[in-house]
Amino acid sequence: MNRNQKKAQSQRGCQKALVLVLGLMLIMPLAALADDRFEQKLEKVESLAKDGQVMINNISGDIRISAWKEDKVKIEAIKRAEARDESEAKKAMEEVEIQIKAEPGLVTIKTRYPENRGFFGRDTSVSVDYTLWIPEKASVEARSVSGDIGINQAGGQIVANTVSGDVEISGGKKSVVAKAVSGDVKVEKIEGDAQLNSVSGDIQATGVKGSIEAEAVSGSIDLKDVSQATKVSAKSVSGSINYQGEIKSDGRYQFNSHSGNVVLVLPASSSFELEAGAFSGTVKTEFPIEVIGEISDRQIKGKVGNGGAYIVAKAFSGRVEIRKAR
Repeated sequence: MNRNQKKAQSQRGCQKALVLVLGLMLIMPLAALADDRFEQKLEKVESLAKDGQVMINNISGDIRISAWKEDKVKIEAIKRAEARDESEAKKAMEEVEIQIKAEPGLVTIKTRYPENRGFFGRDTSVSVDYTLWIPEKASVEARSVSGDIGINQAGGQIVANTVSGDVEISGGKKSVVAKAVSGDVKVEKIEGDAQLNSVSGDIQATGVKGSIEAEAVSGSIDLKDVSQATKVSAKSVSGSINYQGEIKSDGRYQFNSHSGNVVLVLPASSSFELEAGAFSGTVKTEFPIEVIGEISDRQIKGKVGNGGAYIVAKAFSGRVEIRKAR
C-alpha cells in the first residue's frame, strides 16, 4: 500500500469515528431525557341538586365539564407524573392530592400540591386532567393555572379562569364570565350576558343573546350573530375588532381599538346613529349618512336611516370601516 492509499484509508477511518461520536452525542441526550411516566385514574360520584354549584381548582392540567340529567356530579381525574426514575415519579404522584368535598348544594374539587414544591426537582412534573358531568341546571366555577377549560351545555352561571390555556364555552343557559391571561377565549350559543377577557389571546363570541363586554390586551375580538344583545362593548389595545350581524334599534354599541382596525358588517337595512373616528387612520362607511358637523375622512358623526341604535367606533392607529353585509 503506497503512501497516498494509507492517507486515504486514515481519512476514511477518521470520518467513521467522527460519525460514530456524533451519533453517540445525539443518542446520549435522548437517553438522559428519557423519563418514567405514571398515570393514576380516579373516579367518584357525588350527589348534587340540579341547581347546585360545582367549584373546581386545578394547577396543571385540563378541565372538561358537561351537563347531564342526573342529580349527581361524576368526576374522572387522571393524574400523570413524569420524573427521571420510577421512585421519583411515584413520590411526586403521591404528594399531589385530589380533594373532593360534598355538602348540601355544593361540590368542591381541588388539586393540592405540597407547599414546598421544590422537592419535585427540575425534571419532575405532575398534572391532573379532569372530566366532570354536572346536573343540567348547576352553576360552575372552574379555575386553572396551566391548562385548558372547556364547558358544554351548563344550565347555571359559569365562571372560567385560566392563566395559561384556552377557555371554550358552548351552550350556556345563563351568564358567563370567561378569562384567560395567556390564551384564547371562545364562547358560543350563550343565552345570558357574557364578560370576556384575555391578556395575550383572541376573543371570539358567536350566538350570544345577552349583553357582551369583551376586552383584550394583545389579541383580536370577533363578535358574530349577537343581534339580540342590547349592549355590546369591545376594547382591544393591540388587535382588531370585528362585528358581524344585526343591531337592535334600542342597542348601544361601543368599539375601541388602540392599535388595530374596527370593522362592522351590518345588514343593508340597518338604521343607527354613528360616531366614528380614527386618529392616524381613516373612517369609511358604505351607508348613506346624514352628517352632523364637518365632513372628514378621520371622523364621522351622523345618522343612518331613521337612527335608533347608537354606535361608537374608534381606532387610534388603525382604520374604521362600516360595511353592508353581502
